Amino acid sequence: MVVVGRRDAEMIKYVSNAMLATKISLMNEVANICERTGVDVENVRIGVGADSRIGYAFIQAGCGYGGRVFPRTSRR
Repeated sequence: MVVVGRRDAEMIKYVSNAMLATKISLMNEVANICERTGVDVENVRIGVGADSRIGYAFIQAGCGYGGRVFPRTSRR
């Protein structure tokens, strides 16, 4: 648990959502390149995910972000 102020918590939420969207969007672009070049995107995903700094979470190509909290406007 991280204890922060309200504004810090909002920023953490926005940056976390942006990072998630960025990872998914990047893998979608990688999948497009793989399709055009005859590369197996699943092998690329496994290789990239093996890097402990990146991991396997949210590096599958496809629609993967959305829901009731993404995006949300500030309610100040």
